[in-house]
Amino acid sequence: MARNVISLDWKGGFEFFGSPASLYSKHTDTELGMNIHSLNNAFYSLRKEGKPLQVVTKTGFTIRKGEIFMKETEGKSNKNIILKK
Repeated sequence: MARNVISLDWKGGFEFFGSPASLYSKHTDTELGMNIHSLNNAFYSLRKEGKPLQVVTKTGFTIRKGEIFMKETEGKSNKNIILKK
């Protein structure tokens, strides 16, 4: 099973997000140097051309789109997991 991941490389660190929308809920268009619609269009164009899904914004951030591969579990449910503080 695979899930999409968005990676933001900034100032030597990394942040990971589940979607472009979650990326833009933490960072602004001005901060990143690109709005969400331009980012989605760039990813679409790169995928269509068969190129790696990597965009460098005007402000020097590198945004990559990829997949996380997860092991599928058999018959186990996460419904009974309780997180304690």
